Amino acid sequence: MATDTDNDVGQPPEDILRVEAVCKSYGETVALDNVAFAVGAGQIFGYLGPNGAGKTTTINILCGLVRRDAGEVSICGADIDRDPVAVKQDIGVAEEESNLYPELTCRRNLEYLGELYGLSRAARRRRADELLDDFDLVDKAQTPFRALSRGMKRRLTVAAALIHSPRLVFLDEPTAGLDVPSARALRQLIRNIKRDGTTVFLTTHNLAEAESLCDRICILAKGRVVAEGTAAEIRLRVAESRTISLVLSDEVTGESIRQACPAVKTAAMVGGKWTLGVTDLHAAASQIVALAQRSGWRILEITSGGDTLEDAFMTILDANAGKAEADQ
Repeated sequence: MATDTDNDVGQPPEDILRVEAVCKSYGETVALDNVAFAVGAGQIFGYLGPNGAGKTTTINILCGLVRRDAGEVSICGADIDRDPVAVKQDIGVAEEESNLYPELTCRRNLEYLGELYGLSRAARRRRADELLDDFDLVDKAQTPFRALSRGMKRRLTVAAALIHSPRLVFLDEPTAGLDVPSARALRQLIRNIKRDGTTVFLTTHNLAEAESLCDRICILAKGRVVAEGTAAEIRLRVAESRTISLVLSDEVTGESIRQACPAVKTAAMVGGKWTLGVTDLHAAASQIVALAQRSGWRILEITSGGDTLEDAFMTILDANAGKAEADQ
């Protein structure tokens, strides 16, 4: 369910961010182990993983806050070590915990950050006006940051990361803790950021959110990249984990189901229910219904699993954990 990109078919976007064989350790603890990925310009790139996977360490390295032990990082064609000032002009960061000043108004927070980035007085005022309008905060322009609702604070935090019109913005858990309307509104603002030409590097624990927003996704586990691609590609990678649970009114055999339903790979009776391993949930369900109608069977229960990014995410993490145990 990843959104379509705005790029022409057959024309892959230029990489705005490249990470190659990056390693980072803290004493005996390996935080990142040969991490590599690329982010195309104009994309929303999802960087996913459980707590402790290394996401925060990665972002800190990409923002120049932490030095990597090994590997290469290129942002907008510049090396973060050789030209940190140029890189920081090209990036914006909206952390989960906002660093805005609670006593300053929304407008003053934006203008002050614009001043730090070297914008002229006229430019930062104009840009603040644009962002307050884009993020629906015009009526809160003179309200202190501390007096805003949680959702408004998140919106202003994201707006502040865009004050200098960066080419790449890092959004760390932007919708965490928000109510449904606030989270939905912020997701639309993220789509608008992409529409306006800014590349988005997004971390989130909301897998449905990642699936709806991201053009490409990278999954990290214990400091290693364990999957990368579109949401559809990652789901396809674990297609064998898709299952249908089926209860029928009549006695049937697994062989009869497999022969009549090409999308069913395996069929086993477990706890009074058929557990069917399928290649395509929708095709298999259609074939099963058609078979039941032809055979005069009655379907008492049918449920499916393994067809979402969350299912694939958990399958990949479980497989990676099992591999790690086997390697020890």
